[in-house]
Amino acid sequence: MSLSVHRNPTEAISSGKRIMDHGEKTRMRSEILDEVGQLLREQLAADEWGRILVEVVRQGGEPVVAGIDVEDIVGDEARVDAAFADEAAGPLLPVLAKATEALCALEEVDLDDVRGGTFLRRRAGGFVWLPGLVRLPSATLEGEWEALKAALDAQNAALNSRFALGAHDRYDVDLEKQTLVFSAGGQPRVLARATLIATFSQSSRVWAWGGYNKSLSATVREASAALADGVAERDIWEVTTPLFPTDEATAWVLAALVSDRCGGEGVYRTPTANGLVFLLLRDVREA
Repeated sequence: MSLSVHRNPTEAISSGKRIMDHGEKTRMRSEILDEVGQLLREQLAADEWGRILVEVVRQGGEPVVAGIDVEDIVGDEARVDAAFADEAAGPLLPVLAKATEALCALEEVDLDDVRGGTFLRRRAGGFVWLPGLVRLPSATLEGEWEALKAALDAQNAALNSRFALGAHDRYDVDLEKQTLVFSAGGQPRVLARATLIATFSQSSRVWAWGGYNKSLSATVREASAALADGVAERDIWEVTTPLFPTDEATAWVLAALVSDRCGGEGVYRTPTANGLVFLLLRDVREA
């Protein structure tokens, strides 16, 4: 089976003639996943597993699969082993490499930064793709996923309702002093104790706990590390891993976990040139 993408999304996106709109990207992404999904089901036993992490590197300018990890095996493990044996999977690797390159282009991430992508099988049918090698969430985090997300959404909604954070025209963050000040009309209006949780890179799609970031001062690292240490469950591998590829949805759930375990009043996300910064808010009050 070959991947019949009718035009090269890498060229279409990067060409100066015209930028693809959201609808075009969505349609092309769907076409690629439909075709790759058929291949995965027919030849790589996709009904037996939940996700595969496809590492792709460039050799001589061309994308090449450097490795595949299969996670969340839910069916016949022997069938999975047979499907991914070198002699069986080998002819399919160039298709997966090209598909990953095309999906990276549609997501507007650099293949060299994310080093591949993750194909997730939906229970309802079809596949989802994430840039980067995104591992299966820990069982504890996955089990609390919806509850953590709902609790943080409620916290942030309450803060916005009470303090109208989005209505302020300026905010100032001091990570050393753990302060966040919202101002309007040149006057401070809302104050909060704000502690760095982690950063999320938009280019590499990597979550990095602040306590391990050596570019930060010792004061900031210590305060951030105390938050991760406040999560008692050591079976949550995400908490004990300094940095790892993930997606923005998981980043929010990890921030929600910290807020839940450390008595936060909410989480504030600030954009930077390199990605997103997640701050735990406590002691929020009017100035």
